[in-house]
Amino acid sequence: MKKLGFSLAVFLFAVIVFASVANAAQSITESPDVKIVIDGEKGTYTDVTIIADGRTLLPLREVLTKLGVQNDDEHIIWDGVKRSVTVKKDDKVIYLEVGNNIGSVNGKEITIDVPPIIYPKNNRTYIPARFVAESLGMEVVWDPATRTVLIADKDNYEQAKTIITKSSLVMNDIKSHNFLLETYTKTTQNEFEMKYSFDLDAKLNYVDKAAHMVAATYVNGIKMENELYIKDGYSYDKNVEQGTWSKEPLAGSKYNEIFETGKELISWIEQDIVKMSSGMLIDKNENSEDYVLKGEVLASDYLNVFYKRLTGNENITDKVNMEDFYMKITVEKNTFYLKDVTLTCSGNIKEELGGGQFQFRIDFDNSDFNSNFVITLPKEVQ
Repeated sequence: MKKLGFSLAVFLFAVIVFASVANAAQSITESPDVKIVIDGEKGTYTDVTIIADGRTLLPLREVLTKLGVQNDDEHIIWDGVKRSVTVKKDDKVIYLEVGNNIGSVNGKEITIDVPPIIYPKNNRTYIPARFVAESLGMEVVWDPATRTVLIADKDNYEQAKTIITKSSLVMNDIKSHNFLLETYTKTTQNEFEMKYSFDLDAKLNYVDKAAHMVAATYVNGIKMENELYIKDGYSYDKNVEQGTWSKEPLAGSKYNEIFETGKELISWIEQDIVKMSSGMLIDKNENSEDYVLKGEVLASDYLNVFYKRLTGNENITDKVNMEDFYMKITVEKNTFYLKDVTLTCSGNIKEELGGGQFQFRIDFDNSDFNSNFVITLPKEVQ
């Protein structure tokens, strides 16, 4: 009996050591903060997402059904002896084995970065998200700013990317426009709450490098107003309470920065275009004169431009953990003018900055494109 007990102890010790070595070699970590957006919608999962050797692995059956695979034993076939899974969808047959870096699609062998695994903690099989989604003909993008896996129908992705890219090019070349901007921020830290909103009605003429802006700022219900002209190298600022104007020269770089910021707010950089295209669906039911794209995605660099201009600080995405986010853009079909943008996000402020929660919203509407209006200073300023 003592020998049996000793042998059992040795066996258990060996299993524990082996499991520890295996996990250390593969470097598996749970990542409950990783979000998965498929065709514009962020899903919820019973089993936690894991990272193995720097690659995202998702729970087998849950993610396959969200990718449109029928949830039955004819389309998701698990072989307990071989520890393999066969996935069948439309004309695709995908084969994977636990621990094997060689998979196949329609019989063609493909080497994958990280093999499927069985996670000992929950005894669930996990599959490499990128390999499976791309094998099913979908586009996969990783967004590090929000820690999100974006998976999209490839046709929708390509069309969305074309629309957003064309719009960005067109807007970067416009000569003038009018825009209305509304932003709202709410932060809560311990028992302190602050609500901040900023409304701006602006006309910008990029050829003449002239602008007229009327702004209203609200901090916890207290309103502050401001009116500003930018023209001929000067800024003209109105004291609303006194009705008087002040005139200040603007250095060349500062003067040009105003109009560069205007262009940043109506066009997109390549990094954001890729994320938006993979996280937004083209809405087929909206006004046929416009392209409407919407989804649970965040154009991080676009958001950071707003944050920097409003607060003077650097990237907001470095200061918070994003939990929920959403974007909608409307692009005119014939001209590809960007008509409006809605962006919302919320999450937690990082502990090193005091902790707490935040909510943020942007509504941005453009009009009067290339109308060649002239910015004229009021008589009391001239």
